Amino acid sequence: MDLLEELHRWEIGTVLWVQDLPGWLTPIMWLASAVGTDGAVLVLLATVYWCVSPRVGIRLGLAVLLSAGLNAVAKLAFHAPRPAWIDPRVEALTGERSFGMPSGHAQTSVVATGVGARVLDRPAAWWGAFAVAALICLSRVHLGVHFPTDVLGGLLIGALVLGGHLLYADRLGAWWRLRSLPQQVLLSAAAAGALLGAGLVAEVFWQGWTAPPTWGSVSQEGPSGLTRVTAMAGALFGALAGASAMRALGWFSTSGTLPGRALRLLIGGVGAGVLWLAAWPLGTSVLAGTFRYTVVAAWIVLGAPLVFLRLGLAVPDRRDRTPATAQ
Repeated sequence: MDLLEELHRWEIGTVLWVQDLPGWLTPIMWLASAVGTDGAVLVLLATVYWCVSPRVGIRLGLAVLLSAGLNAVAKLAFHAPRPAWIDPRVEALTGERSFGMPSGHAQTSVVATGVGARVLDRPAAWWGAFAVAALICLSRVHLGVHFPTDVLGGLLIGALVLGGHLLYADRLGAWWRLRSLPQQVLLSAAAAGALLGAGLVAEVFWQGWTAPPTWGSVSQEGPSGLTRVTAMAGALFGALAGASAMRALGWFSTSGTLPGRALRLLIGGVGAGVLWLAAWPLGTSVLAGTFRYTVVAAWIVLGAPLVFLRLGLAVPDRRDRTPATAQ
């Protein structure tokens, strides 16, 4: 870690230089950074799932959730600072409480835009994916919340996740389709459990750790620990199990009028918000956090579409029986 801290101090000059770019760039960087958040990406994916294609929405959503979960574990494993924490000359233009390495924005941008470009399968889509990811990466340095090495780390892990997805998603989907629904639910729980277990191992490894005195803008307790890992583990389980059940029941068609699709978004979004708030009294423990995100993800993937079908806002489409992990 001493070597990593020395590297970060050497990078401070680069961060300060990027922050000195013309001020009119800052609103653009804020917007790019907002687009790259997990929440914004998942809202976009829910919109695709409910209103464009459940097949594409699930493919994108599972890839992003897996990537975000791995990113959360990696942040715990590295326990690395952000620029403003170790140098007061760096102005953090947006708030961040998690550890720095690797950049979740960079990682998510590579996976989400890469899978999207693969689905569209056009050269222009790949160039667009590259441009969006590059802008998001630059924004994180400009806003003072990441070192260049954080961004490079996120890009590397994102590229590995994207490569694995492009190479193995179809084969994994075919294998998954041969399992019974109870087996698929158990496998979903196992995948989420493995992610949560990796986070717990990293947490135990750093047990008793306190933020160094040189991290002036961080409390001695340090950044939040397992919160994001539990969120992604729960969401991954809810999405995988929900998609398996949705496929067994028969997929739904996203065709319909624009007002009808807008009503789906309204009902789906309100339902997710109500479930989120209803689960808050359970507290912030690992179990409660996992449960909360499981319920919300299951609503998005399974509950909301069933309500759409019941209300006549969508119609069954049993011809599309593509498994959750297939293209």
